[in-house]
Amino acid sequence: MKEIIFNRKDYKSYKDMYEDIAKKTNSINIKDYFDSSNYDYNPNILWECLCCDYGFASNNIKLICLNFNKEKIALQKNFNDYNFNIILEVFNDFVQKFPNNQLEFIMEEE
Repeated sequence: MKEIIFNRKDYKSYKDMYEDIAKKTNSINIKDYFDSSNYDYNPNILWECLCCDYGFASNNIKLICLNFNKEKIALQKNFNDYNFNIILEVFNDFVQKFPNNQLEFIMEEE
């Protein structure tokens, strides 16, 4: 199972995370209707790529989210948190629909 790690400390905004997801899932070179370097910052395109590349293809992955305080992000007090929450919900929905994949949240001590 391939592990893909996303560290909240690496992102200034949700857009940085979309770009990192595209790199780490090898979606960068997809020739399609969207900008594969960032999924057009659209959760629907992210969902579609995860389903096609990993869900239906049975390429199992473990998504590891470091330093994402889910409770704080869920409050959506700013635009970044709102969008990070959407990305995390896409990840959660993905592992629910394709249970051979995993999602793990880890908070590092500061």
